[in-house]
Amino acid sequence: MKHAPFIHTSQNAPYIYLTHLAAMVPCVAFAVFYYGIRAICLLSFCTLMFVLSDLLFGKISGRKNTGEYFDVSSIESGLLFGLLLPPDTSLVIALIGVLFGSIVVKQFFGGAGSNILNPPCAARLFLGVCFPSYVTGYSKPLSSWFKFTTLLTPSVSEETLPELSELSYSELFSGLSGGGMGMSCAVLILLGFVFMAAKGTIRPYAPAGYILTILIGYPVFNSSEVFATGGFHSYVAFVATSGVVFVAVFFMGDYTTMPSRFMAGIVAGIVCGLLTLILDGRMSSDIMLTAPVVAVNFMSFVFDYFSKTISRRGKTSREVDVL
Repeated sequence: MKHAPFIHTSQNAPYIYLTHLAAMVPCVAFAVFYYGIRAICLLSFCTLMFVLSDLLFGKISGRKNTGEYFDVSSIESGLLFGLLLPPDTSLVIALIGVLFGSIVVKQFFGGAGSNILNPPCAARLFLGVCFPSYVTGYSKPLSSWFKFTTLLTPSVSEETLPELSELSYSELFSGLSGGGMGMSCAVLILLGFVFMAAKGTIRPYAPAGYILTILIGYPVFNSSEVFATGGFHSYVAFVATSGVVFVAVFFMGDYTTMPSRFMAGIVAGIVCGLLTLILDGRMSSDIMLTAPVVAVNFMSFVFDYFSKTISRRGKTSREVDVL
């Protein structure tokens, strides 16, 4: 089947979205185990509100469902957005982000499969730009399982996160550094990637270009730090805890908003990685991660167009179609 503007696959949309949801299960389990009732409430709230917003706007706008399948993308977008939030985010701020992602980013452009920007990524960027003081409530993992008052009132957490230099490599990769609820455990995120790759519901081109650019480019951009004593630990800490692994798997591998062709995907990943490294240390971590993805989303059709033009040189139409 085909979905505008970039999906060209024989697998149907519900199958793709369901496998993506399954890939997020380890991250959801991590968030609930590390942050308790706040994570349960925030993830459930974001998912439910995203689904209801999509349904209500669809009815108001007169957009009819063909009845072929239920729009699973709403569930995926809501859950993915929730995983991007710090555990101390209030429900009011979360709702603002959901409405922006659902209505402005997704529905205004025609709904599922037609949006040019990744809705949860754009929504998280919107909150980081417009409400920066309300999305900085990072909490120390495993510290307050039954805490829920922050869901009711926007506040900035006074908890002190662990120093990255004090964490071992195993603690870094297991998510003990804190951060967005589902973004800091690189091991579980990679487990989701392996699952989607096995099911054939993720294109690895852009994720590969992105993560390789980060791995190679970080020492170049931060040579004085990386090559100093203990610098390798800071290098590993950035890769494991900054959220770049989460971005590579769940944003760069998106079927709808990323290029579909091999070369276009690689270039998109490289550009996104370079933008991330440029913003590192100059912007807050949430903007550093989400702004490059949104920028590349805008350029995806350009990457796809030029890769298609190049691929046509000296090839028949049938040969081009399989590139």
